[in-house]
Amino acid sequence: LLRSRSKNEHPEIPTKNPICEALQLVHYGPTQEYTAHHDFGYSHIDDDKNGARFATLLFYLNSGMEGGETSFPRWVNGETFHELAVKPDAGKAVLFYSQLPDGNMDDFSQHAAKPIIDGEKWLINLWIWDPAYD
Repeated sequence: LLRSRSKNEHPEIPTKNPICEALQLVHYGPTQEYTAHHDFGYSHIDDDKNGARFATLLFYLNSGMEGGETSFPRWVNGETFHELAVKPDAGKAVLFYSQLPDGNMDDFSQHAAKPIIDGEKWLINLWIWDPAYD
């Protein structure tokens, strides 16, 4: 997934380009946050391929901070309308999708990094692209 492939390697995947971006190391110190956002964007109207980030995988590298949750403010279920908040712990990972099965973008994938109250937060992002995009 992280590199280009030869024509004989994984022939079932329609592109030979990498289908994910390079790993990104992220650090948040006290008071730092990332406000609510989506990981997808929209292609130009004339782009018939409409490539987009398909999924996001967050790997948490440390524990012990206060605050710093990854929150999903638009998350809803049959029991609550409160945001879903994931507490970062070393070795934990969160996977979420930015696209619906029909290829439309999922507005409920909006997420945020809550402010660090005490300590620091380290994580790695892996953004995976729709494999149909070339």
